[in-house]
Amino acid sequence: MINDKFCDLEKRELQNKINALTADNALLRSNADNAAQTAFINEKFSAIQNELSAIKASQPNTIPVQWPNVQAVNTTPYVNGMYSWGSNSFWN
Repeated sequence: MINDKFCDLEKRELQNKINALTADNALLRSNADNAAQTAFINEKFSAIQNELSAIKASQPNTIPVQWPNVQAVNTTPYVNGMYSWGSNSFWN
């Protein structure tokens, strides 16, 4: 009976070790997959960044310019709803 209890204890300990190693294995596989994906994405982004840098380098130098306040419409109000031009008058 003592031997059976000892065997059960040993089996339980072995199962705990197997479970711990399985969890470690899954974690390591996950980390390896993440590292491979990160390397792939970084490779693609670095190619895009290099292309953008080349485009930026080929652009001429620019200087920011402040535009004056330009009005595209006549903001002068008309009097009594009537426009007049010379001797002719036009009612709205």
